[in-house]
Amino acid sequence: MKLRPVALAVMAGAVAAALGATSPAFAADPPAPDEIVDAFEAVLGPVRTHRPSHAKGTCAAGHFVATPDGTRLSVAPTFSGQRVTATIRFGVGVGNPNGADTTRTTRGLAIRFETPAGDIWDMANISAPIFGNPTPRVMVDGLLARRPDPATGQPNAERVAAFVAANPSTTYQGRWLAQNNPPASWATTPYWGVNAFRFKGQDGQVRHARWVFEPRAGTLRLTEEQMRTLPANFLADELRTRLGRGPVEFDMVLQFPGPGDDLVNPTVAWPDDRPRTTVGRLTVTEVAPGPGGACDPISFLQLDQGPGVEFSDDPTLHARTGSYAVSLSRRLQ
Repeated sequence: MKLRPVALAVMAGAVAAALGATSPAFAADPPAPDEIVDAFEAVLGPVRTHRPSHAKGTCAAGHFVATPDGTRLSVAPTFSGQRVTATIRFGVGVGNPNGADTTRTTRGLAIRFETPAGDIWDMANISAPIFGNPTPRVMVDGLLARRPDPATGQPNAERVAAFVAANPSTTYQGRWLAQNNPPASWATTPYWGVNAFRFKGQDGQVRHARWVFEPRAGTLRLTEEQMRTLPANFLADELRTRLGRGPVEFDMVLQFPGPGDDLVNPTVAWPDDRPRTTVGRLTVTEVAPGPGGACDPISFLQLDQGPGVEFSDDPTLHARTGSYAVSLSRRLQ
């Protein structure tokens, strides 16, 4: 089995605040890439052997084929309609690579698309419709509010409470996760991109859109009893068993905003009644036989495929490439 390397999963579980489309926090004071990684390490300690977020993962591989609507809506090579190689990392939203698969956190679907001509596009998706932070600055502030007190080894409760009181939307993703049990399989949950991107279509029009990968197997979550009794590492074994019966498939669906929808704050979900179009199908055909794999050393850097798919003004997107590179460089030291 040949597996290509893939991306770092999304920085899930970081704290946030609800800031609007004209957020002054990013415009006036964006944190440097080192500052972002330093904030994670202030909470987790030095991270040199694994990703700071979604540290636990399993490598897989497959392919992607765009629908005619996908080809119409984006001139990016990934949406040409040809079969595109997909290198995949399924993740668990924990900071410890030995964390349990039953935790009430996000699951990750990171993908590297590579066309026959060698064009590469990376993306990261999580199993919640909203991200944990609207701006990099608020993410950093929230992490620092939770750094352990040297005297107790625990975060200062008053400092955390003050941060949450000042930034109530830091509870939004956690509230969603509390109301939705973890997936029963990596194959039975939607994975949202949560950030808006600009898609340039064959007609020359540029459209904002977010995407979600909808599982063809349907959505299935763990019961409360399963959360208590399943092994800590059940997800990889379940996926291997499932793939022994046939491929795992997801439909990639674009969602388009309506008037007034926030284009730059990924903590705010767009209403479900917004227009949607299926633009491709991801087919997972292989999974690594054991822990780790070829996807492990790859950081998730190539996040757009302009002019077909480019960043929106969402500040979270613009902070990722540099901070991912810093995190990778520290792991390679």
